[in-house]
Amino acid sequence: MEKLVLALVHTMRKLPHYFEAHTIYVLTKYPLSLLLKRLNFTRRIAKWGTRLGSFDIRYRPRSLVKGQVLVDFVAEFSLREGNEMICNTEIPWRVFVDGASSASGAKAGIIIITLDGIKLEHSFRVGFKASNNEAEYEALLAELKVVSELGAKEVEVYSDSRLVVNQVQERFEAKDPWMMRYLRLVKQTMDCFPSVKMVQVARGQNRHAKSLATLASLSTEGILRLINVEMVAEPSFSARAGVSQLATVGPCWMDPIIKFLAEDHLLDDEKEAEKVRRTAARYWLLAKLYRRSFGGPYLQCLHPSKVKELLAKLHDEVCGSHVVGRSLAYRAMTQGFWWPQMQKDANEYARKCEQCQRHTPMIHQPTGNSNPISSPWPFTQWGLDIVGPFSRATRNWRFVLVAVDYFTKWVEAEALANIRDVDVKKFVWRNIVTRFVIPESLVLDNGLQFDSKAFHEFCGNLGITNQYSTPTYL
Repeated sequence: MEKLVLALVHTMRKLPHYFEAHTIYVLTKYPLSLLLKRLNFTRRIAKWGTRLGSFDIRYRPRSLVKGQVLVDFVAEFSLREGNEMICNTEIPWRVFVDGASSASGAKAGIIIITLDGIKLEHSFRVGFKASNNEAEYEALLAELKVVSELGAKEVEVYSDSRLVVNQVQERFEAKDPWMMRYLRLVKQTMDCFPSVKMVQVARGQNRHAKSLATLASLSTEGILRLINVEMVAEPSFSARAGVSQLATVGPCWMDPIIKFLAEDHLLDDEKEAEKVRRTAARYWLLAKLYRRSFGGPYLQCLHPSKVKELLAKLHDEVCGSHVVGRSLAYRAMTQGFWWPQMQKDANEYARKCEQCQRHTPMIHQPTGNSNPISSPWPFTQWGLDIVGPFSRATRNWRFVLVAVDYFTKWVEAEALANIRDVDVKKFVWRNIVTRFVIPESLVLDNGLQFDSKAFHEFCGNLGITNQYSTPTYL
């Protein structure tokens, strides 16, 4: 029951426009209506019932098919005038049509199979701009005219166009003005036949008609042509002769393996011959030399002269991402190529790439020696910085000059209206030198008030070392 409800939900998802615009009748022998209206169901059934309840869906029992079959049988084999039973056993003509539109123009192909099994083939071009559906309709109209001239009565038309077949069978509605005109003309033409049946087939079953349509697009002259199709049963040269004539650009590592696989030829040196015999088990020769991979497809062996060209396409071209050596070698294998020393060649090529050298990640290691911020004695090393500006306070104070001892973490601070080098000199003399001792060094930033000539002379006269650097944490 849940599967039936799920099938109905999937149908609603695929065809929401029909469910929203029409009343849907569901013919089934199962009590789906009672199942979806029950209140004691939870989870999936309740969720599906809520979604289906928003549409006008009516459930009806499925009627028997036997009654309709009997009615059709009686209508077909009923007695006519003269007490003669008429049974229609005429075999219909089969027609395959196909039309398509491309940049070169619209074209169509028709295959007619008569009652005697004779195939009549015809292809033509459309001399005006037409879409795919218009080309399909043109092919259908041309086919109906041809079989009408040949005297056919029962016709079965096979097409791979879902739109055309369903519009002719009145399953789809034609809304486009051109499609409505084509459909009206097809209906008028089909009324001239006692029986015409439209059948939709897969594209694989309509390849013959498609090939005729393609032939019409390739033909440039409007003359009749007779094309003979012959089959070449055997190649013009033997397989061994083709292998022995395998061309390589200059001598390379593949030559001994190719000679051994093609001609069973080995080198005179016994060690080298044994090495080639063991190595050849990993290769396969079919016009080109391939290497067996572990759990993957065969990899084409590449000549050394073409290695650089392949690496350039994988590394520098439009789809290249400038990967490093190991990833570059793996990408070459995924493209189906192999050669010895792939890792080495890929690494060397990646190192020589100019763009990789320009856009490589920056080295953040400092160029000079780092100065330690830890002090082994109290009040020998201080750090100075300026905080602000703040809102104006009494005496126009806006900045705060802060000094911190690195050993005891003692803090000295003073509010200032200006941050000139004169104010910094007064702060160091009044808050550090006269209160504690003359410090050994001061850690400062690159502000102008700390890096001025007057402040340098002041610190030099007292023997204080200034360290202008940004602190780093190790």
